[in-house]
Amino acid sequence: YGEEWQNAWDEHVKKWEPTSKTSDYNNMTWWTNEAETGNGDPITAYEMNIADHIPIRTWSEQQINPYPHSLAMQCYVNTNHDAEYLFVPKTTPLYRRPFDEDTDMVMDGDDYKLMNCQVSGRYEKGEVNSSDDSSDDDEHQHNHKYLYVIEVVVEKTVDDDNDSSFLERHIITDVPWNAIKFMEKHYTSDVFLKNAFRHEMKLPDEIFPKSWMNFGEKQKAKWYQLW
Repeated sequence: YGEEWQNAWDEHVKKWEPTSKTSDYNNMTWWTNEAETGNGDPITAYEMNIADHIPIRTWSEQQINPYPHSLAMQCYVNTNHDAEYLFVPKTTPLYRRPFDEDTDMVMDGDDYKLMNCQVSGRYEKGEVNSSDDSSDDDEHQHNHKYLYVIEVVVEKTVDDDNDSSFLERHIITDVPWNAIKFMEKHYTSDVFLKNAFRHEMKLPDEIFPKSWMNFGEKQKAKWYQLW
């Protein structure tokens, strides 16, 4: 990237020191339990999303053994339903139902609908609460022996009155492992470390053909006027 970039990089390497949790509180490096990875490396959302042999912790379990601060949990869930609100309810409406792949794993535009959620319960497949469909062909889901209860709180508005909002609570049972996803919170990856290396990359004129370098001052002036 040029001599200037190389000199800046060499100087950065020479002076670099690890940051502290105080200065880079959000970085995933500070929220890793060495016992979980075996080597102390940061736990990423990708690793959590392929660990089909590990039960997902419930909310109460996370109070004792929390996930890294850098991770957030989201679920595939469709909170739309046929009920129409003519006025803001006096209490928080509660909807309880089993997970339905055809309803919850539907595309919203070009994406699936992922919402913030909490896992409030976990039970093995085949227990009395489970209505697991063994026709599921997802390889990871076959390897996972649990189903989950999730809770989602969503803000809604009264029809045609976007000024009146209220909260609605959904409790969904029989949720498969592959419907619960871990995400990295914003600004927690190493690229956002305060002492990360940043420097513009410059391209030397010599790499371009001479025939390309005929943009005189008059042409520049015209081009700027177009903008």
